[in-house]
Amino acid sequence: MSRIRLVRRSIALGVAIALAVVVGAPVQAANPDGGVSGAGRPTAGRPTAGLRPSARAWDEPTGDDPNRLIVTFRPGTSARSRQTAISLAGVADMAALRATSDVTVRAAAGRSASAIATLRADPNVLGVSVDHRNYRDANPTTEPLWHELWGLDNTGQTIYQGRPGSGGTPDADIDGRQALGITTGDPSVVVAVIDDGVDFSHPDLAARAWTNPGESGNGKETNGIDDDGNGYIDDVHGWDFCHNDNTVHDFGSDFHGTHVSGTIAASLDGVGVVGVAPGVSIMALKFIGPESTCSLDSQAIAAIAYARSFGVRIANASWGSTDTQANAQPLYDAIKTSGMLFVAAAGNVGADNDLAGPVAIPASFDLPNILSVAAVDNTGGLASFSNFGATTVDIAAPGVGILSALPADATYPNPGWGWLEGTSMAAPHVTGSAALVASMWPSLGADPIALKARLLASGKPDDVTTGLTVTGRIVDPFRALDVVGPVAAAPSGFAFVPGSIMSSTSIVTRIGWPNATDDHTGVAAYGLEVQANGGSWTRVIRATTARSGLWPLAFGTDYAFRVRARDAAANWGSWATSAAVMPARYQESSSLIKYHGSWGRVRTISASGGRTRFATHRNASVSLQFSGRAVGVIAPVGPTGGSVRLYVDGVYVSTINLYRSRVAPRIVVAARAWSVSGVHTVTLVVIGTARHPRVEIDAFAVLP
Repeated sequence: MSRIRLVRRSIALGVAIALAVVVGAPVQAANPDGGVSGAGRPTAGRPTAGLRPSARAWDEPTGDDPNRLIVTFRPGTSARSRQTAISLAGVADMAALRATSDVTVRAAAGRSASAIATLRADPNVLGVSVDHRNYRDANPTTEPLWHELWGLDNTGQTIYQGRPGSGGTPDADIDGRQALGITTGDPSVVVAVIDDGVDFSHPDLAARAWTNPGESGNGKETNGIDDDGNGYIDDVHGWDFCHNDNTVHDFGSDFHGTHVSGTIAASLDGVGVVGVAPGVSIMALKFIGPESTCSLDSQAIAAIAYARSFGVRIANASWGSTDTQANAQPLYDAIKTSGMLFVAAAGNVGADNDLAGPVAIPASFDLPNILSVAAVDNTGGLASFSNFGATTVDIAAPGVGILSALPADATYPNPGWGWLEGTSMAAPHVTGSAALVASMWPSLGADPIALKARLLASGKPDDVTTGLTVTGRIVDPFRALDVVGPVAAAPSGFAFVPGSIMSSTSIVTRIGWPNATDDHTGVAAYGLEVQANGGSWTRVIRATTARSGLWPLAFGTDYAFRVRARDAAANWGSWATSAAVMPARYQESSSLIKYHGSWGRVRTISASGGRTRFATHRNASVSLQFSGRAVGVIAPVGPTGGSVRLYVDGVYVSTINLYRSRVAPRIVVAARAWSVSGVHTVTLVVIGTARHPRVEIDAFAVLP
């Protein structure tokens, strides 16, 4: 690889300002023999006799089929049970894999998410995953310049070819590497790059050009005829609305759109860099240029109309001007009626777009299909130049030190790569993320409002931008592609809480549950609800990272609890419901409670049953044999309280001190719990204690 010369230049483009600053000039790609080819490709020579010419050893990934699934059943699951699970999920049984408990199935188009949830809820199913399609050597980390792409995979590496002090913060990125493990994007998903042009002769973009079907084939590309009748002649890959021709790249006058396109979709092909969505297609719509007759709103409006005419649903707008919304009504209306998710750079003057008066447009248009993007650096902090806005800027994305494709120019005769910075570089990270989601879930791609909501809800939390953008998040396609919630396990742990106070009718109980499992982004929170006597469900905990919660259980009431889990992509899974539990209370006078030694009785209104039993002599004991999964010992504490030894099933557990400086009745002084119900015996033996020898028993609480 030839040395990259670092230069810095800014460019003003007529009325519109391309929102980027060049911080690196193009670099040529080295061939396997150490020479440099004219277009960044390996040079080829005559093969030696008996040897074949070199050829690439990688495939062009086309993405997974999200409806093709592998279901892993528990070993020993009967064929009938497997078929029942498959039928209930509404999927078609394809084949069983030999020597495994796996079955391949196919869900109906657009139904894979619900099918996965149904299958994972089946107790006989251990797991469900997409039947991924594999490709030869399609690892994005093998791209020659992968190390520089901190926006996709930030390990804290230095950038700018190892510039001292340029290291970042690990994971301050969009999880692009993980997202590419799910899908690389579908070529049928077309992104309109409305900018200063795209150089499709660049080796990283040659395979990414959208082709107009009405102007291609049988020589239509260059016949000088408007074959598809849309008013544009030979518009094969898009149109130049500045010069009114089909040349979507003009040597020496554009670079910005090529760089943006590389971030969106640079091919995964072993050359240069890789884009966020390297399998999607780019429609080049040029309107920005250095001439005073270029970069006009009217030309942008025409470009939007062009993309709309072909059904394009995602557009990248890494440009803008400063004005009020009222003074840009035609552009506003064009975007509003475009049917597209319009990803717009927030602006590069470090301003608050929430303020009244002239602001960055179109980013600040109050339209539901505008997604405004701020820029962060490789530490996750807001870039010093980036505009912001707690109500007008939606999300952030990498925008500093972004390496991507650049066309040839007078200084560098070959297409190459260079670093740019700006919210222009942040926006295509979001656009590429949108394209990946649209590739995986066409229904979201067809709905720009829903697609925007998905991207915002699934972003990675970023404390530094909290309060500076609507979400306080960095876009994260890996999370956005995760649409299946975790599989929760039903609550199975029930225990009374030592130190809590039992009321006259109920006792505080801790409800616990096992870890949930998630297929992609991991479990982030749990929710818990309770049902009493078969009634309606009541929320106990909306969201917690803990795996337990407290709830007062009334004696003699039947309870069920259900738990669900949420993943890091904000997907809630299905509820998992516990078996019913009903707490019981045995008063000190119960025939099931056995006393040994000298015990007296005393009336007291503070006791749960109006009386307690007490002993002051050493080795007096009390025991309860019961069948259950949890037990609690209820007793008053106070200045005269002594100590007792606790034995469970004949085994010493602990010594309990009932002394307190103040009297407190109905305290759960000891508690034990088991995973399943069983027969147990709890015994308390009095220890002689000087000056405060009294031990009282109020009741025992049991969960059968």
